[in-house]
Amino acid sequence: MKKISTVFLALVIISGCSFKMAGMKEVKEPFSGSKYESNGRWFRGTGSGESMNLETSKDKAMLSAKQRLASGVQTQIKTVSEEYKGERQADNAIGDFNDRFQSLTREVMSQILIEVQTIDSKTFQKSDRTYVSYVALEARKKTLYKKLKEIAAQKTSLSDKDKKYIQEMMDKAIKNLDDGE
Repeated sequence: MKKISTVFLALVIISGCSFKMAGMKEVKEPFSGSKYESNGRWFRGTGSGESMNLETSKDKAMLSAKQRLASGVQTQIKTVSEEYKGERQADNAIGDFNDRFQSLTREVMSQILIEVQTIDSKTFQKSDRTYVSYVALEARKKTLYKKLKEIAAQKTSLSDKDKKYIQEMMDKAIKNLDDGE
């Protein structure tokens, strides 16, 4: 009896799921797929925005794409710094290096986001006369890593040891890029 009720419960769950799916239609947004995802050479981000005003729709899409791009960069930089920190574990002098490095990364990101390239953008007008805009952006990883090195070298708030760590870390990250060069 217990086996029958388990099978019955499974059937109810499966049929309930397929019923919910039957009333929905999958929407494929522009700029989806591997061409618009970050890879070994590029950081990429896509975004969309909707508004009654065309320019506001475009601005919302651009903001969303930049936020996604920045989030991807932050995640990658954190991974690079964690790997480097793991390699340098024997050196107890790292201290709050990660905090200083994350601060530097945020400063660089504010500059880099101005220099991103637009891969593509599209805008549609819906039947209710609202606009929906989509945008895809990219920033070259090598450029970002070089910018990090450049700004770190100029920072008077960083010690010579921190500057050396950042130089080594970024050199290693650049070396490990799948950049085709």
